[in-house]
Amino acid sequence: MWAVIGVWDIDADQIDGLREQLTLMAASKIPMPGFVHGTWTRDGHMVQVYNDELCARRYHQDMLDQHVVDRPGVRNLVWDVAEVGAESDAKGWTDRSGRHHPPGVLP
Repeated sequence: MWAVIGVWDIDADQIDGLREQLTLMAASKIPMPGFVHGTWTRDGHMVQVYNDELCARRYHQDMLDQHVVDRPGVRNLVWDVAEVGAESDAKGWTDRSGRHHPPGVLP
């Protein structure tokens, strides 16, 4: 899997308006090709996971092409694509090979 990672420095006078849009931002990603999971914080951090590199890079470039990554009052600090090395949730964790490990079982 591959992730698109974003971090922004948001002006105080814009933060409330952007926070109001978080639900819409999150919901709008679900139908995107290859989308697996996303997390958005209330202070300008985002991680979206895609099932393959092509889908992640396509989304990454689409946002650049639409000029929405960096704009007045919302300065982009990080906008990158990275391969996911591992993932975890309350049911355990999955290594890079795709093998699932139950909670409490460490490598």
